[in-house]
Amino acid sequence: MNADGQQPAAVFHQPFHMPSSLLQRAADEVQTNIQAPLGLILSSALTAIAVVSQGLIDVRKPSGQVVPTSLMVLAIADSGERKSTVENVFLGPVRDFQRQQGSVYQDQMQQWQVRHDIWKAHRKTLLKDITKKGSLGEPTQDEVQRMSTHEVAEPLRPKEFKMLYEDSTSEALFFGLYQNLPTAGLTSSEGGGVLGGRAFNDLSKMNSIWSGDAITVDRKTAHSFVLNEARLTVSIMAQVSAVSGYIARRGEETRGSGLWARFLVCHPSSTQGYRKSHDTTQSWEHCGSFKQRLNDLLQQNAKLLQEPAFKKDVLAFTSEASNRWLQLADAIEIDSRPGKRFESARDHASKLADNIARVSALLHHFENLEGDISLSTLNAAISYCEGCSHDFLKLFMPPAQHVLDADELDQWLSRFREDNNRLVRKNHIRQYCPNKLREKGRLDRALEVLQNAGRVLLGTMDGFAWVDVQPWLEHHQPSPQMKDLHRYCAQI
Repeated sequence: MNADGQQPAAVFHQPFHMPSSLLQRAADEVQTNIQAPLGLILSSALTAIAVVSQGLIDVRKPSGQVVPTSLMVLAIADSGERKSTVENVFLGPVRDFQRQQGSVYQDQMQQWQVRHDIWKAHRKTLLKDITKKGSLGEPTQDEVQRMSTHEVAEPLRPKEFKMLYEDSTSEALFFGLYQNLPTAGLTSSEGGGVLGGRAFNDLSKMNSIWSGDAITVDRKTAHSFVLNEARLTVSIMAQVSAVSGYIARRGEETRGSGLWARFLVCHPSSTQGYRKSHDTTQSWEHCGSFKQRLNDLLQQNAKLLQEPAFKKDVLAFTSEASNRWLQLADAIEIDSRPGKRFESARDHASKLADNIARVSALLHHFENLEGDISLSTLNAAISYCEGCSHDFLKLFMPPAQHVLDADELDQWLSRFREDNNRLVRKNHIRQYCPNKLREKGRLDRALEVLQNAGRVLLGTMDGFAWVDVQPWLEHHQPSPQMKDLHRYCAQI
């Protein structure tokens, strides 16, 4: 983001840049091997990093507030973009570890069941003794004391290492966080299980858990409970139709609650039609290193089952990174003013700097970097989150039709730039541009937008209207004479 609060276009061509990092190398390797959109790959990788890290670390923002490192991620991609394949690369190791821990849990449950059955039988005997003596009017102090001691000695039910929830109600999700592992990921590679299910029934609790607040869950048929220090990362991969349908049904409610504002939205361009077959053996070396780091952190998470009072590490920023973050937060605030970029998306703007701090901490922790969070790590997080902000605005604050028309026309005009042509007759554009833009008023409005953006320059010569599609090239030189136009113009 520039000092005036405007987004530099370069951010969106390079959504992440952290050279020699585990994440960068693994993402590049997956893009080479699977050829899915890079944004989709980064969203999946960051989801996995957040799931295994959020229970171990918090982050202190330069403003002083300590917040969780949980993320909410929405990746939008249609069928054929290899969403499930990409997701499995990064979350597959978490599922494998969860299955392994599941076998251990089953053995523990069998042993616990035997001990608990014995405990219940003894309890039943003690209750009979107390009832019998009480009915006869005999003293029961000794039996009551033994009963109290016995109650304290009830074998504790083992906790399950349940880290990933896919098709879950909010009630089951919150109870799982309370009874078992206090950190988890709610994921869906097709979106329906989350957007179409009941996981988002209680939007206020979803907001609270993202913020790290305590949650009170009242239940009619079982005991109520308070969820403290729980961490939840939400990751949804969905097709455009699923997201559009959800927004139509509950979009206003979800947006109004502030939930969507917390999401990092990724809607990358499709790679379909540009993928190439490989004739060499694919290397997965860097993904193997990524998986090893995940496993190291999963082992640390497994200890949380036995350490309910575990104190998370709190990561802070270097002074240089702190200054950069504070400047960025101020720029975002300015961009929320009337007429600025976030005027109609102030909810999103209010959470953007927070998300940048979270992603920075996750990168620092996962890469096992020393000291405080550096400026280079913060810049990597900024570039990623700025790209997500751009996609959020496209999804929830779509531009006016004449702006969309201008984007489409600019893409169509790029063919002339690629052929090193500068001048194109406006009449040629009207005849051959996309059909919907051939209306006089519609084409003129789109050209006006492009001219205001410096993408084209409109003019007349010898009675003909011309469009300079590369006005930034030699625009101070005189126009060529008509006899030389064939060297610059597209031929009709």
